[in-house]
Amino acid sequence: MADGYLLDAKDEVLQRASIKANESGSILPLLKVEIQCKIKQKLLEKGEDEIILMMSSPPRKRRTELTPEELEKKKIRQDQNKRAAKKFRLKEKAKKTCLDREIKEQRERNEKLRSQVQHLELEIANIWKILSNIKNET
Repeated sequence: MADGYLLDAKDEVLQRASIKANESGSILPLLKVEIQCKIKQKLLEKGEDEIILMMSSPPRKRRTELTPEELEKKKIRQDQNKRAAKKFRLKEKAKKTCLDREIKEQRERNEKLRSQVQHLELEIANIWKILSNIKNET
């Protein structure tokens, strides 16, 4: 970025934006100024009065002391949230346990079925041998 060129600009707003951009390493301050200028230019071309744009961030909320009633409400909400979170975690844990049990049962069933298939395949092979031997004898 051409630091010297931007700092030589006569417009104070552009200089401030340039400094902010250099400090933050971001071009956002310069883009904001450019957008402001384009808006002003469009308004002037239409013959409308120039409006002043405030491109600063919104003011932050200051932490204020809470009244005893507000503190009580806050505590109640926190307690409710804790109970709800605990209930949710227990429910999720129960679901997981149930699913794990079901997975285990299905795996055992699958293993039994595979064993049956293997046994039946051996039985079929033996029957074919017997049929083959009968056919050869005749």
